[in-house]
Amino acid sequence: MHRRPVSRNDPRYKQLRVQNNKSVQRSREKSRRERELTLASIAQLEKDNEEIIQRLAVVKEEYEQLQSLFKQHTGIDIEQMIDSEPKSTAKSPSVPFQSKENSPNAVLTINTTEKQQSEKAELDANNLDGSIVLINGVQYKIVSLNKT
Repeated sequence: MHRRPVSRNDPRYKQLRVQNNKSVQRSREKSRRERELTLASIAQLEKDNEEIIQRLAVVKEEYEQLQSLFKQHTGIDIEQMIDSEPKSTAKSPSVPFQSKENSPNAVLTINTTEKQQSEKAELDANNLDGSIVLINGVQYKIVSLNKT
């Protein structure tokens, strides 16, 4: 496209200059608006990011507390269990049942409040599937037991 020069003495020159100045002004205003919107968007994203980081810190702290509580009540270190557990497609992990008398490293100990006939009466592990166990006010459902 070839531009034709317009002489400064031509009456259209002034009209073209006014039109060009308005166009330049609109373009610069549009650039300012876009820059302001971008800066506002960046500020909002930084604020959202900070909130997410704070929530993540709270969730991590809660996770660590829950891990600690779980270890206190079951004697199982979740991190060790996750690291040593073979990767499988099982939907729910199972906890091996071991009685405290048989193993020095008991994985699960269940104390019942029912009076038992003898001191050495043992809990039958075969009847625990589907049972609900209360540990410090938290209910856990026993899904399956691996008896070793």
